[in-house]
Amino acid sequence: MNNEGQEWMNDWTVGVRLWMERSGESILGPGRLELLEAIDRCHSISAAARQLGMSYRRAWLLVDSINRAAGEVLVRRQTGGRAGGGAELTARGRTAIAAYRALQARLQQTAALGAEELGARRQPPSSSSVHVAAAASLENVLHCLLADFAIQQPSVSVRTICGASDELADHILRGVHVDLFLSAADEPLDRLESAGILAPQGRMLLSANRLAAITSTPRITKLSNPRALLQASVRSIALADPSCPLGHYTRMYLGPLGLWEAIRQRALFLDNPRVVLAAVESGQADVGLVYRSDVQTTRHCRILFTTPLAHPAIHYTAALTRRGEQSSPAHALLAFLISTPAQRQLQRFGFQTPASTRS
Repeated sequence: MNNEGQEWMNDWTVGVRLWMERSGESILGPGRLELLEAIDRCHSISAAARQLGMSYRRAWLLVDSINRAAGEVLVRRQTGGRAGGGAELTARGRTAIAAYRALQARLQQTAALGAEELGARRQPPSSSSVHVAAAASLENVLHCLLADFAIQQPSVSVRTICGASDELADHILRGVHVDLFLSAADEPLDRLESAGILAPQGRMLLSANRLAAITSTPRITKLSNPRALLQASVRSIALADPSCPLGHYTRMYLGPLGLWEAIRQRALFLDNPRVVLAAVESGQADVGLVYRSDVQTTRHCRILFTTPLAHPAIHYTAALTRRGEQSSPAHALLAFLISTPAQRQLQRFGFQTPASTRS
């Protein structure tokens, strides 16, 4: 697009709001999603309402509206308990949240690209803001880390985009402003380095992870090793597509064991870790292979076995871009992310501390 004469747009921003509907009735939007996620954390409608600052009646009516519009139960309530009874999301409710979040991430990425194309790159970024692109598997812990960082650096604004590491690298290559990239694999970083986008010596090991085989199916028991995935009782296995980091690590793990070809015959290949987890929770797949840290987000799946920490070696790397190299807030955020308090937070979410903080 020709940006000449568009100076009047310099203070415009691009925002996206997403709704999911069925037969013209709204099921999920930003507020409803926030309520469902609060219910999932609190296991109570009344506690979720208090956390969000709304009345119990308002929350109850919203839950009723969500279930009715969806045509099935997304939130299951237990009446008669203390403070209004307990509540939990059904497997389908978690699947709906995962689908909403995945679509929301894609739309946010598209909006960011659109802003750049409309001339946003001509605006110098605020010296007190940091633009972060992060692997989707880091999203939950990143929210907590950034809340802790805000206490230390209240004047610094942090804007985040979460998604598949390879897709985020594509956006950065197209010119989306990113100061700090938190990648789940080396290949996206290598591409950015080859293009001259990363700062020299700008990579730091952030954390490590491992794979876990999970199930929510009661009849699946005692699968203690990867060869057991070939048992007749395991009819379907949810795997991430090999084009994304989780799928790449899965293939790296199963290939040397001579299991890849046999397991892929009964595999259900899905776009990203969240969808793999949702497929297992909902019973669409008997077993799934996910990041060990992702199991922290579910109460309905149990771990069958985990891989050794170094087989395959799954690590997350934080990398400053050349833009970020010039930003003091970006350096401050990177220093915080590799600090001892941040590493403890990562461990609470199921991640591992890497052997070294320098890659």
